[in-house]
Amino acid sequence: MKKYNIIVILALIALVNAAYLSYKAYLLTWWADPLMAPSFCDINAVFSCTNALSNPATLVFGIPFPMIALVVYPIILILALIGIRKQSKKPAQILFWMSLGGIGFNGYIISQEYLFVHSYCILCLICTAIIISIHLLTWGILKNKKSN
Repeated sequence: MKKYNIIVILALIALVNAAYLSYKAYLLTWWADPLMAPSFCDINAVFSCTNALSNPATLVFGIPFPMIALVVYPIILILALIGIRKQSKKPAQILFWMSLGGIGFNGYIISQEYLFVHSYCILCLICTAIIISIHLLTWGILKNKKSN
């Protein structure tokens, strides 16, 4: 179940990432002042988490998108731990579809950043790479004939 172990590590990294971005989004939402929530990933106008988080185009039903990830990644983490414990492919089937949905969700956010914000959140791009990796790992678990 080595692939499940990697998924656990990736989900933990993504969870910390989502928690940080949710905190920044919370500051930007309540204080509505980008100066109140500068981020270490604000490199310039093009690569700026603050610019991406503060733009209404990146809200999903009025919710900052990192807060949605803050709900999803614990579920991914729990499913991967169940996969390790039960030595089963069933959690991988759920993870496969969840991560595919995550790729679509992240694709939507990146398209909003490209079309309307003209600024990219580096941590969001890292999260996109993580969800793609989780998807590929679950595909590998499902493709393997024996329980990996």
